Amino acid sequence: NTNKKKEFLIGTNHGLIFFNPQTSLKRDFTQYNEFDILKTTSVDAIKRQGENIWLSTNKGVFLMTEKAGVLQHFSQASGDLPFDLIKHLHIDKTGVFWLATSGGGLIRWQPFSDGNQKSKTKQFTTNNGLSHNYLYAVYEDDYNNLWISSDYGIMRVDKETKQIQIFTTDDGLLHNEFNMFSHHKAKDGTLYFGGLGGLVAIHPKDFVNQKTNETPLVFTSLLVLEDDKEEFIDKIHLLDKSNTFTLKSSDKLIEIRFALLNFVSKKNQIYAYKIEGYTNRWNYSNENFVRITNLPYGTYQLKIKGKTGSQSWSSNELQLTLKVLKPLYLQWWFITLVIAAVLGFIFWISKQRIQRLENEKERLTAEVKKRTIKIETDKFIIEQQSEDLKALNIAKTKFFSNITHEFRTPLTLIAGPTQLLAKQNLPKPIRTHLDIVGKNAKHLLGLVNQLLDLSKLEVGKMPIELVRDDIILFTKELIDQLQPLAGSKEQTIDFQINEQEWVTIFDKDKWSKVIFNLLSNAIKFTSNNGQITIKLSEKLIRQKANIYLEIKDNGIGIATELQTHIFNRFHQIDHSDTREKQGTGIGLALVKELVNLQNGKILVESELGVGTTFSINIPIENDEMVNQKSIESTTFSFDNTNTVSPAVLPILNNEDRLRLLIIEDNTDIRTYIKSCLDITIFEIIEAENGQIGIEKALEYVPDLIVSDVMMPKKDGFKVTKEIRQNTITSHIPIILLTAKTALESRLEGIKGGADVYLTKPFSPEELVLRIYKLIELRQLLQQRYKTNKLEETTAIQKLSFEKEDNFVSSFKSHILQYLDTQTLDVETLANSFDMSRMQLHRKVKALTNQSTSEYVRTIRLETAFKLLKVGELSISQIAYQTGFSSLSHFSRTFKKHYKKSPSDI
Repeated sequence: NTNKKKEFLIGTNHGLIFFNPQTSLKRDFTQYNEFDILKTTSVDAIKRQGENIWLSTNKGVFLMTEKAGVLQHFSQASGDLPFDLIKHLHIDKTGVFWLATSGGGLIRWQPFSDGNQKSKTKQFTTNNGLSHNYLYAVYEDDYNNLWISSDYGIMRVDKETKQIQIFTTDDGLLHNEFNMFSHHKAKDGTLYFGGLGGLVAIHPKDFVNQKTNETPLVFTSLLVLEDDKEEFIDKIHLLDKSNTFTLKSSDKLIEIRFALLNFVSKKNQIYAYKIEGYTNRWNYSNENFVRITNLPYGTYQLKIKGKTGSQSWSSNELQLTLKVLKPLYLQWWFITLVIAAVLGFIFWISKQRIQRLENEKERLTAEVKKRTIKIETDKFIIEQQSEDLKALNIAKTKFFSNITHEFRTPLTLIAGPTQLLAKQNLPKPIRTHLDIVGKNAKHLLGLVNQLLDLSKLEVGKMPIELVRDDIILFTKELIDQLQPLAGSKEQTIDFQINEQEWVTIFDKDKWSKVIFNLLSNAIKFTSNNGQITIKLSEKLIRQKANIYLEIKDNGIGIATELQTHIFNRFHQIDHSDTREKQGTGIGLALVKELVNLQNGKILVESELGVGTTFSINIPIENDEMVNQKSIESTTFSFDNTNTVSPAVLPILNNEDRLRLLIIEDNTDIRTYIKSCLDITIFEIIEAENGQIGIEKALEYVPDLIVSDVMMPKKDGFKVTKEIRQNTITSHIPIILLTAKTALESRLEGIKGGADVYLTKPFSPEELVLRIYKLIELRQLLQQRYKTNKLEETTAIQKLSFEKEDNFVSSFKSHILQYLDTQTLDVETLANSFDMSRMQLHRKVKALTNQSTSEYVRTIRLETAFKLLKVGELSISQIAYQTGFSSLSHFSRTFKKHYKKSPSDI
């Protein structure tokens, strides 16, 4: 076999070598050493299939290509083949492999089926009619037959019918044994096989039109060994009358003899038989008899066929129907008699027992009633206890969830003012104390989040949020955040990776929690100048790729008897009063729950005084599981500063303060939010629950609303929904504050119409900047309606401002409809839209930055300007049609607005 370089690929007893004939004087032989097992393998045959090269060896079949080398090894150990000693292979036109083996017969093999990685095999041996199980070559002719050389003759196998013809010295061969490597198929289809008797040439076309074998096959004897006899009795005469023979169940043995009436060569005769109804497999034998014993009762069909030497099977096939009678104890009359006797005995016994049972009936009835009452009582108690346990479990989970949510409110009141004070120019001792407060508030928030995560995991409400990202870069960033903590103890963190970049599918939130908990534990329990090693790589487990993480330290270690408890919730390794290494016992429990949620596994190995190693395997999911987009907790991007954006200044410089409604049931939180705002810019309105908040929103129509989510009466989601559905308040920007950090809570708030969703504890700078950014957005909305360029907006803007666009269009149409009416005032317009004068004023002011009267006057002037441009009416007529009280009033107002008189248009 040669490759593209004109090198010969040669199989040897020790693998493969490349031989270059152009440099043969230099003995340019190159050993193929790319696959270790191939170095000690005997390669007996090489078959090329396109780019693929198949090797038949004493260790199965190898698949390789010139570029990639060995790709796959198929063997008995891998489950792909039933036998390993492969001498030769042939690939037929349909892609099926036929393997000649040394001792295992012929194997029909399909390496891959229907796109699966499972091979399909069928093995043919002497039990199926082969002359020998040691085969040397297999070739296919042009007539759908396989030709096989062996240690006993040459065989022709029909691929469709699986009929086998055997050619031996009786058929003209010089010797029955053939050589291992002496075989070839010529271009004209001639097959050459070399053996101990020389070279044999076979022309398959000469065997195509062979005559049908019609050699007679007859029964010669039918011997039966009956139960009470010592010798066989020949009952062949019974077959003259019928082709059915009946056996009694007591008959010990039946021997059926038969013969082919071919007197030319008897020693090469082969027979096959099967008993349909008992086994449908053909059994092959050189003997001309069949012995049958212990055949179960029933009806069977015995079929026998035979052939001589290389001839095909005789078309005369014997058939004999065998009927085995049921034994006596299974005969219907015997069974009926036994049943009748048993029933009679039972009747007599029953009659005797009935009397005793009647006597016991009354006593048992009373006892049953007594016990039934007790069982019902016990059942009620058990059911009640079960319900109590369920209620207790639900109450426990709800308690942890609620109390951790409640923790966020005081944390907001601790973290927020601390951040504000830390930015002021305070003495160093005070700043030091503030840093301690801030650090511990952050630590407490972490514990609260862990409790929340455990609560979600317990009730099965923590979703997996997969993304495709660089896990190595993300892990480096997490490690960098803990480097200062390790640096304070002069510890070294060694991050070992095989690649500089690994883009894969994982849950970033859960991965960060796993890394932080395990790495912070390693830093905590490792002494100064210690070593921490982190390994991250891809690992193949059961043919599926996994993310493998290992965090190893040389710290104090964990005792063997405690290692089974470290993943239990709230478990403490050190229970002493001194407790050098403190903790809550939450972190490792959370890590295990998070790993299990992702179908992963976590293991720990530890030795006291030596160190601890945590290893994690997490399966990598398919691309279909990746989130197409993620919902962030914020709506707008902004710089982390509390300065006012210049674009907002025109609004803030207005003589009227902006009205801000705070809806929050916690008085301290309301006070804290007010302290974050400039009272010279904002007029603060407060509401202590959702219902009052909605009422005050309708009464005052504020410029912006800041609302909590968890409140009495109505929660923040209902508040947002009702404000958005009411025309009076639909334009007001809304910021939701909540202790709920779950994605579904954020989605519910944003879908309900909230503009911003902030979680507690929130940054005071972020809250102030969010407010200013929403005011800036309202300024853009005002500019949009002021310029009347609604049709120039994008599809997304139209969708976002649809409700306000409809209001402005309707309001403007109403003004135009009654434009020639001088009495069109604010009260009339407010009544038309079912609003109070103040509500309409604040609505129009918020959308256009104009009062209602100013907006009506603007519409009058715009209409007058268009009529002047047309020139069909006089100035006095236009002044009348646009609702001005007099011509002079129209002229003054027009000139003040457009800086020119009407006559100049």
